[in-house]
Amino acid sequence: MLVYLIVYGSTLVIKYYLKNSYILLDLTATIGITFIGIFLVAILVLKLNNEKLLPSLFGIRRDNLRNSFLLAAALSTPIPLFWLIGMQIVGIDTLLVAAKPSWANFPISLGILIFAVLFWGLIGTVAFAFWQAFPYELMRDISPRFAVLWIAILWSGLYNTPLLTGKLDPVDILFFGFLFTWVYHKTRNSVGIVLAYLLNENPLWWIIAAIFGANIRIAFMVFLIFRVLVCLVSVVLLVRRNYL
Repeated sequence: MLVYLIVYGSTLVIKYYLKNSYILLDLTATIGITFIGIFLVAILVLKLNNEKLLPSLFGIRRDNLRNSFLLAAALSTPIPLFWLIGMQIVGIDTLLVAAKPSWANFPISLGILIFAVLFWGLIGTVAFAFWQAFPYELMRDISPRFAVLWIAILWSGLYNTPLLTGKLDPVDILFFGFLFTWVYHKTRNSVGIVLAYLLNENPLWWIIAAIFGANIRIAFMVFLIFRVLVCLVSVVLLVRRNYL
């Protein structure tokens, strides 16, 4: 409940005090305060349980990093694949409109690109290291199946703050909420999961493609094909190793 209070409270306060003209500051402040607040909560919880603050409690490990990424990327194959199929049905322009972040406008500078990578990287860290890995490690005495389900349910109420925005995306809940929690259960590594999340975050790839200016359509299509291939190769590698 304290995590919900921090996430929703910081979002409400920042949106109230900042105007739309400061949208990048709004985004940065929201995720920054959320990150700091949840980190402090994690420290408090560990203190109460007489445990040390270790990176491994957030799934930050070298072990199984490769398997973590491959498994998360393989399971999320339908995301870029459906977008690739959708491009043939509705056209690239419709996909670009759907992927475009509301705050982004041409031209996209190198500074905006760096901001986007850091921004979604921080979102991924909060969403998967703090909201999935950390509670899973604390629930070590509980049945893993129950832990995965419970974490996925709680995660669904935090990601995109659906109680404020109304954005309760079934795709996000299934892939990022449930399946990625299961991936953590299998690998105990959140770093690979964050990387797989970035691979599938379409608004981030819109920003990357927009760097090419007038060639954004070609760039977005090439990157989309690349993302599909990465996911498919992940499936093949896991099948060959009998990991799936």
